[in-house]
Amino acid sequence: MLYWILIFLGFLILLIGCQYLLKFLNQHGILINRWIWGLLSFLILIVPHVIWSHIPTGIDGILYALCAVFAINFMIEQHAYVQQLNQ
Repeated sequence: MLYWILIFLGFLILLIGCQYLLKFLNQHGILINRWIWGLLSFLILIVPHVIWSHIPTGIDGILYALCAVFAINFMIEQHAYVQQLNQ
């Protein structure tokens, strides 16, 4: 049970961090298309595993964390785009 609580809290921290990252990028005039976020979320894992047959566990963990950040950023941007269309 504690494991799932920690996973949920980790996801909430990641979600809040992604919100602040997108806000920071927008304040500095850096606008990244939502499809770039979506594409990068897969490519950040696929490309290194295709190039190298063995990736150390620490680097693999970093790649998975970046994948999560990019995927959440895609979902946030997609949600904002759909809200803009509905208005």
